[in-house]
Order: sequence, then C-alpha cells, then structure tokens
Amino acid sequence: MPENVNMKQIQNSLYRSYAEDGLVDVAIGLVIFGFGALLLVEIPWLIALLGLIPLLVWYLGKHYLTSPRLGTFQPRASMNRKFRGFFVCLLTIGLGVLLFFVLGSGLAAHPLALLGLVLALGISALGLLMKTNRLYYYAVLVFAAMAFGEALNPSIKENDTYLLAVILAGGLILISGSMVLWRFLRTYPVVSIEE
Repeated sequence: MPENVNMKQIQNSLYRSYAEDGLVDVAIGLVIFGFGALLLVEIPWLIALLGLIPLLVWYLGKHYLTSPRLGTFQPRASMNRKFRGFFVCLLTIGLGVLLFFVLGSGLAAHPLALLGLVLALGISALGLLMKTNRLYYYAVLVFAAMAFGEALNPSIKENDTYLLAVILAGGLILISGSMVLWRFLRTYPVVSIEE
C-alpha cells in the first residue's frame, strides 16, 4: 500500500535545507564589514559596489555550492509572494525613514543609529521570510554596533568607534556565516552518479 506523501512538508524541508547554506549570512557579513572597512580606509565611493556582493554571493554560491548538493527547485507561488512582500516591506521602510528625516529633526541628530535600525529591520525581515532565527541576532548586532558606535564616537578621540564597531559586527556575522556554510558543505557532499 503506497504511503501518503506530504508534498508541502517535503517542499518546506527542501527549502529549509536550501536556505541553511549560510550564503545569506556570508553576504550580510561581507556588506557590513565592507561598509566599515571602506569608510575606515577612506574610499567611500566603493560603497556603492557593496550592493553587488549579495547578488554575486547568492548567485555564484547557489550555482557552485548549493545546487550541486541539493539540486534546484522552483519555489511555490506562495514563496514568490513572500519574496515580493519582503521587497515591498524594504521599500516601505526606506520611504518611511526618508519621511522621518524630512519631518523629524530629532532623528537627524543620530543618522548612523537610524541607518543601523533600517538595516536591522531589513535583516530581520529577511530572517522572517527565510524562517532563519539567527538573522534576528545579526539584526540586533548590526543595530547595536551602529547605535553604540555612534554614541561612543564623540567621547573616544583616538579611534573611530563607529567604524570599528561596524567592522567587528560584520566580521562576527561573516565568521558565523562561514561556519554555517562549512557545516552545510560537510552535511551535503556533492554526489556524482557513475554511468
């Protein structure tokens, strides 16, 4: 007698494995670390290129690391709606922050902490979308680094505490993401089928 197959459960399990490869962690860590490092070495014009890093890490990582181990799959229509909802959420947050800057003069006094809040909201929304709890910790870490770094910066004259805090946060996320990626690579080795 054939067993009942729960396709939704299989799809959720596959998606969870597909999302647990650590690539999003590595991309977030590289962007946060790169932001602080580029400002520290005083070449801020390269920050615009940081937006390409998540795309490259995601595309190349999925192509060369994840797909050979798990294969490829087409997400359900509901997952596509979630991705659209995620991007609408980020757009709404960005417009809301712009509105706060225009209307509220108090927020303009702490622009770096506000940037940390916006990034934290984006990272936590990504965590909600991917059902990955560790992204919530990354969001808190990014916000804390930017807020405390900005708050401590005027009192410590020797070093730029904001940039050091951002680099440290990005480095910690990068290390954590690399560990998740390493665990994924060990758990799902590439299987070749001999003819």
